[in-house]
Amino acid sequence: MKTMESSQNRLPLFPLPLVLLPFMPLPLHIFEERYRKMAAHCLEQNQPFGVVYAGSNQTRTIGCTARISRVTKRYDDGRLDIMCVGEQRFRAEQPLQLDPWLAAEVAYFGDEDTHRIAELAPAAREVVKKLELYAAVVGGTVDRAALDALEPQQLSFVTSASGMFSLAQRQNLLELTSTLDRLQAVKDMLMHAIARRRMTRAAQRVVGSDTDIEALLN
Repeated sequence: MKTMESSQNRLPLFPLPLVLLPFMPLPLHIFEERYRKMAAHCLEQNQPFGVVYAGSNQTRTIGCTARISRVTKRYDDGRLDIMCVGEQRFRAEQPLQLDPWLAAEVAYFGDEDTHRIAELAPAAREVVKKLELYAAVVGGTVDRAALDALEPQQLSFVTSASGMFSLAQRQNLLELTSTLDRLQAVKDMLMHAIARRRMTRAAQRVVGSDTDIEALLN
């Protein structure tokens, strides 16, 4: 995987059992003392912190910065409720154990093909069409105007945050350095989800609506 490394910076790290993506909102309840201090430091310095996915086997080295947009609640015992938003992707190059929180020297990177509008624009339109179709299949709707207003890269990240993606899939999408590849991956996943929904409906018509078809298909 190629990355576009632009600068080296020391960044506070917050390992979490989730994958943060650029543009993604992230509400957090901060209760551990070290992370209360980290949040206070980030607010005072107007600095983001880095979120890295901490799974059962390992903590990933590629993550996304989170900037605190507001403190939604302060508790008497020092706990905080904060709202953050994902910003930049990074690779943790050198983990550092600071007092009291974890940090790392990081290299920031971005997509390499955001200038290829002639290819990205139609790919983005295809994703929006598939989102509309998926919503129709599950009995919902999408805000077409809001989706059309997004830049292709932003659309690729916003849709990657969908609940239909596993944490491993989101991590892979986070690490891609091609907006076009991310849009294609999202479209493929949507097509698979649409086909699965249609197959489930067809099977339920045969065996009855009370049968858990999804469990049988897994």
